[in-house]
Amino acid sequence: MKKIFLLVLLFISFSLVSCAPAPFKPFEPDKITFASTKKYSIQQELEKIPKPSQLERIYAKKIGDTTFITVKTPEKADHIILVPKEYAKVAALKELAITYKETVLKQEVLINIYIDQINSLKELVVLEQKKSTMYRQMWTDSENAYRHERWKHEWNNRINRTSMYIVTIGSIIAVLLAF
Repeated sequence: MKKIFLLVLLFISFSLVSCAPAPFKPFEPDKITFASTKKYSIQQELEKIPKPSQLERIYAKKIGDTTFITVKTPEKADHIILVPKEYAKVAALKELAITYKETVLKQEVLINIYIDQINSLKELVVLEQKKSTMYRQMWTDSENAYRHERWKHEWNNRINRTSMYIVTIGSIIAVLLAF
């Protein structure tokens, strides 16, 4: 009888002791990641622009003060003659290139400032995410510590009450046996 009683008591104590509270697990949002935006380079954009067609050159050799003859190869030529429409094309391209280059270099600076702002905002989002992750971890640790402390307090109360009951029952049995 005592063996069965001890086995039942042992079984009950094991089943009650193993009822510790489950750890608190908060919701974990998806991780946010960003790739930095590449710097803007106008050089790549300029390389995409198609090059103008070759100029029609006329190679000439000077014979007299005002006379020239055309030759086939540039090695024999002293001068290069351009037809008026070709010369106008060269002058227009030069003026356009100078204006475009000044504008584009200023634009490159502005675009890179904008890209730096975007990358800074991305870094800020990552830092905010780290902050919230750390806050959530501290909250989880605090909640788990609170639950564990509460569990320990409940078990301490159970042990104290059980020992008080045992002492009381033992005192009553001792008084009954004394008579």
